[in-house]
Amino acid sequence: MTKFILIFLLAPFVARAQTPVQRLHTIFEDDQVKPKVLLLGVFHFSGEQVDINTTPDALSVNMLLPERQKQIKNLVDALAKFKPTKIVIEAPPQSQARYDSLLALYKSGGLKMSSKFMAGETVQLAFRLASKLGLNTVYPVDAKAFRFHLSPADSAVTFTKYKDQSDSTFDYWDARYEAESSLDDSLCYRLPLNEYLRYLNSPERIARSNGRWLITTKRGTNQEPIGADGFITRYFNRNVRIYSNIQRVVTRKDDRILVIYGATHMFMLSALFNASPEFAVEDVMRYLK
Repeated sequence: MTKFILIFLLAPFVARAQTPVQRLHTIFEDDQVKPKVLLLGVFHFSGEQVDINTTPDALSVNMLLPERQKQIKNLVDALAKFKPTKIVIEAPPQSQARYDSLLALYKSGGLKMSSKFMAGETVQLAFRLASKLGLNTVYPVDAKAFRFHLSPADSAVTFTKYKDQSDSTFDYWDARYEAESSLDDSLCYRLPLNEYLRYLNSPERIARSNGRWLITTKRGTNQEPIGADGFITRYFNRNVRIYSNIQRVVTRKDDRILVIYGATHMFMLSALFNASPEFAVEDVMRYLK
């Protein structure tokens, strides 16, 4: 009782000694154990094609080649240091039983699928890491954007009305993003895996990928802002749904969730997880050295 009274009497002085931001952290109990999240943005490993203008021409990125396999092993070893308790993948939730079965076959050495499937990031990263850590499942959490009944002002006819809306900036920025795609293809082919993933997960690259959507939000008019609606219903909504699916994966406060997802999702997922009071986000760059 004496200890409680002393803490009560000292509380105002402790509060005054903290900065406003520190007090905010105290309110939200940011010193408590929370599920940790590691967001790894990837390219799709199976069949990625470099741009036709890249030299050497028309070569695919083959993740089953010995040098690529060595790079993947190094990455998996690095990700293992995060000690994930759950691994999240970009696949529909209704395929959970299928992926549990495939993982069991992989761990027993009996998984025999097409080379395209075997080369994919689900097998090469998620299955490898799950096997290494003794995990018996991976969690498919992908989502489609919602579809809803539109009001007359927001009808499909309204969307169609503006599909050919003229704006020179659309063509200008499309050309810039095509140039970015060519750069990505070239880097994907030439760089070691960890270096390319450092590029894909850099804040600048993540923001640029989201920017492509933001060029189109000006479509429509002030009364019929169909570009903004398209952003909300497609990109924003889908990623919030993915986030909510990951929320439901958590079963313990000390869970450590590794999210392996297409890099274009990272801008929104990072914003959501960093804003959430429920999670602590780890810096992925620590694992891509």
